[in-house]
Amino acid sequence: MVLNQNVAELVGALIGDGYIYRNNRKYQIGFVGHPITDKEYFEHLRVLILKEWNKEAKPVMRERALRMVINSKEIVNFLIEDLLIPYGKIKSKTVIIPEQIKNNWDLAKHTIRGIADTDGSVFAVPKPRVKKYPSIEITTISKILAEQTKAILEERGFRVAKIWQFKSKFKSKFSENVGYRFGLNGKENVEKWVNEIGFSNPYKLQRALSYI
Repeated sequence: MVLNQNVAELVGALIGDGYIYRNNRKYQIGFVGHPITDKEYFEHLRVLILKEWNKEAKPVMRERALRMVINSKEIVNFLIEDLLIPYGKIKSKTVIIPEQIKNNWDLAKHTIRGIADTDGSVFAVPKPRVKKYPSIEITTISKILAEQTKAILEERGFRVAKIWQFKSKFKSKFSENVGYRFGLNGKENVEKWVNEIGFSNPYKLQRALSYI
């Protein structure tokens, strides 16, 4: 299978809010999102999936979330065996950006975009002399993913705040209630992100544009 920018972006979305399931009879990839704010974004993912993997995926509402599932042995094996993406219960805590992607900025920026589109947030807080001080934050339960992504961004000239560990109240989402978060703070950082990485999630893109 081909690894290009679109596939790299799908990998990022999968790293952020997706899963891979494989056993002897079932080969499945799934994406999970917010039923309102991710609705347009899931249409974007659907188009990428059809274009790159020739699979028709339909977003559906289930268990108060937007979900989209692909059944494909070929795609699952490509992700697991070629890109070495972990699957099953260990995925969330051990996932990293694949080696074939992380050292190629033309691919890595699309994977990081996919991660931010799913596991990122864009917001602003008041500060002295600044009514709206913007930030982009990425949250994950994979410590190595947080460290890896931070390092890649710093190599490209982004100012990335220190990673901090926190305990989450959402036991079903964060194994052992532990998560890792880092931010890119300030208008210059947000503007650099929009120009060099961007968002495919319209909700997050509009929030970022409103702050620069």
